[in-house]
Amino acid sequence: MKGRGNTLYEKSLGALGSCLRATKKILPGTILLTFDPTCTIREQTYQTVQVGINQHILADSFFSLLNHSCDPNLIIDTKKGAVYALKNIDSREELNFFYPSTEWDMSSPFVCNCNKPECISYIGGAWWTPVNILASHYLNDHIVYLIKEKIDNASKLDRFRRR
Repeated sequence: MKGRGNTLYEKSLGALGSCLRATKKILPGTILLTFDPTCTIREQTYQTVQVGINQHILADSFFSLLNHSCDPNLIIDTKKGAVYALKNIDSREELNFFYPSTEWDMSSPFVCNCNKPECISYIGGAWWTPVNILASHYLNDHIVYLIKEKIDNASKLDRFRRR
């Protein structure tokens, strides 16, 4: 994984423990990190990031320090292998992303404490998140595929009720 000279962020303490904070203003679209999305493992843990169906990458210190937010300032693009700013990020602002944008069914779900007005409370992955909430966020291709599959499978159940 390659950071951008690590001049854009640093390890810090946040309300929930260790985190990454911007060291200066970061503009939307700025790439903070690149990674190889093809270097995967099948085993999912709380320290992996899902990059495809049954494909995960081990989180290095960068990923392991990115916390969740229901109003994220970063996007992890698992197809391009890049982490970039979603919006303006002020100096000292905590870096975070929307976990359901990469995770389908998390191995360690939790109750969200982001305290944002958009907070969805339970973070268990996209499987557990209402579609109308997911539709308002950037989602990786594997998550979109799995949502469509879930909806298609649910619609097949309608045939049993109509008989």
